[in-house]
Amino acid sequence: MKRPTIGIVGAGRLATALAPLLVTAGYRITAVSSATRADARRLARVVRARAWPSSRDVALHAECILLAVPDRALGPTARQLARTASGCWPGKIVLHHAGGLGLEAVAALAARGAEVGVLHPLQTLGDPALARALVPGSRARIEGTPRALHVSRRMARDLGLVPLELRPHARPADRVAYHAAAALAANDLLGLLAVAVRILGSAGVEPHAAERALVRLALGAIAQAERHGLARALTGPVARGDAVVLRAHLEVLGRRAPDAATLHRVLSRQLLALAYPGARRRSATARALGRVLGDRRGPARKPTV
Repeated sequence: MKRPTIGIVGAGRLATALAPLLVTAGYRITAVSSATRADARRLARVVRARAWPSSRDVALHAECILLAVPDRALGPTARQLARTASGCWPGKIVLHHAGGLGLEAVAALAARGAEVGVLHPLQTLGDPALARALVPGSRARIEGTPRALHVSRRMARDLGLVPLELRPHARPADRVAYHAAAALAANDLLGLLAVAVRILGSAGVEPHAAERALVRLALGAIAQAERHGLARALTGPVARGDAVVLRAHLEVLGRRAPDAATLHRVLSRQLLALAYPGARRRSATARALGRVLGDRRGPARKPTV
């Protein structure tokens, strides 16, 4: 099956990062539209496509339409396209990129005869220059009706992405859980780093220097985890079984930043499960760490009278 011509509705961060990669992978982008005409023209120049005034024009001039719009706009955009280009959909493929949504978001187009699917790159694509380095080897959630699923799988592989499918007959809650996991691993990680920068600042380090130092440290931890897996990448007091240092961390954080102490305690419990799986969780070292963390699964204590 030859690669379909591509039309893109939306010219935000995702489209700006993804479109040049599609061209490099051998796809021809024929049409671009956006709510902001200047953004559409800018993206069209980059990929040597034509900027059109409306999403209807994109639908008429491409075989595969990518709806690169915000999640909240996806349903309204699909319904508008179903009304304004009602007769063009049989034989067309429509893919959206909303990680927490399924085919129901574009049901209006499926009802008009389009093959519909999902291609959600599991990667941060805010910087188009970085996207070229980050996309290869990343995962992408795919879903769709038979022909759309085939196209989304091939497109993912052409981009260097590894297709990722949820369990068969995934429920809406499964898609939300997938999206929440992505938010935890990316956005919440940045929030955690912001907390760490604040704590390092309390020790007298200038904020910019603290941010640079801790982001670099986080990159090292992520690189180790990518190569060796989460458990083997562990360092620090939990991995070393140092309950004294762990207690000191929690005490100082409790005085300086109680919210950070709570975070450290919750996350350290996850690290404990990683570092001491199965029967090792019953070892003396693991139980000592558990007591520091207030883990109720530690050794039972005799009631006091």
